[in-house]
Amino acid sequence: MAEAPKQDKSTEQSEATPQKPASGKLSWWRRLLTRRWLAILLLTSILVHGIGFAYFRLTNCRPPAVTSPEVSLGKFRFDADDQQASRITNAEFSLHIALLEHVEGAARQRLDAYRFRVQQDVEELLRRAHGGDFDDPGLGELKRQLQERINETLGMRAIAEVIVTDLKLQHNNQDVGLVTGTAESVPWVEKPAS
Repeated sequence: MAEAPKQDKSTEQSEATPQKPASGKLSWWRRLLTRRWLAILLLTSILVHGIGFAYFRLTNCRPPAVTSPEVSLGKFRFDADDQQASRITNAEFSLHIALLEHVEGAARQRLDAYRFRVQQDVEELLRRAHGGDFDDPGLGELKRQLQERINETLGMRAIAEVIVTDLKLQHNNQDVGLVTGTAESVPWVEKPAS
C-alpha cells in the first residue's frame, strides 16, 4: 500500500508542474488550421487553379482557325487555235480546287512550295485543250485532266474536286445562222394603228 501513495504523488507532481508552452511554429500552425483559415485557404486555392485552368484553355485549346478546304489557283484564259473547228474561240475563268480532308495540311504545304509549277501545268494543259472541252456544261473532262495533272505535280492524291467559276465564253461568229428574207417581209404581224 505504500506504493499506491507514491503513484498518487507522481501524478500530482505531473499535474502540478506547468506544461511547457508550444514552440512558436507549432502555435502558428494551430492558428492556421482553424476552420476559418482552412476555408479561406481552400477557396483561394480553388480560385487560383480556376484562373490557371481558364487561361490554359483560352491560350492552348483554341479551335484551329477555320480554313476553307478550297484553294484558289487564280484566273486563267483559253484561246483556241484558228485551225480548230470549234464553236468556242476563247474562255476566261477562275480555277479553284477542293482538297481532301485527310491530307489537307500536307497538300497546302506542297501547294505553297509548288504554286508556280502548278500554274504552269494548268496553262500548259489549256494550251493543249480544244474548244470542244468547253462545250460540256459541266466541263467534266477538262476538270478530270486538271485534277490528274495537279495531283501529279504535287506528288500525292490531294484534290477532291476542281471548281471553275466566273466562266466567260466567246463563241465563234461563223456558227450563227443567217436569216433569209428581205427587208420588206416583217417577221411579225403589225396591227393597224387606230
